[in-house]
Order: sequence, then C-alpha cells, then structure tokens
Amino acid sequence: MWAVTGWAAATWLRVTLALTLLLGVLWLALGTGSGWFWAAVAAAALVEWHTTRALAAEWGYEARYTWWWTR
Repeated sequence: MWAVTGWAAATWLRVTLALTLLLGVLWLALGTGSGWFWAAVAAAALVEWHTTRALAAEWGYEARYTWWWTR
C-alpha cells in the first residue's frame, strides 16, 4: 500500500510543480494584468482539482483491495 501512496503523492507533486512552473513563466511573460494569465490560473486550478480527485479515487480503489483488513 505504501507503494501506491508514494506513487500518488509523487504524481500529485509532479503535476503541482509543473503547473506552478508554467504559471510562473506566464506571470513573468504576461503579468497579472493580462486576462490570458488569469484564464491560465483558472485552467491550472481545474487541472489540479481533476488530478487530485483522480489520484484520490485510484488510491481509494487500491486501498479497498490491498490493505490488511480486507484480507
């Protein structure tokens, strides 16, 4: 189970860091006065939300079938 937990945490961290770097570059290039920047922030928030929900669902599925109390 720890392997799945580690995988989910590492995947979430990679996605979060990639989105943070992307938004940082866009912030430097466009500035906060740009509508495109705020559209990218909204899109990044949706990607983060979807990723978190998908990883939590995958972790929960794995937990139901591999933890010791289900054996």
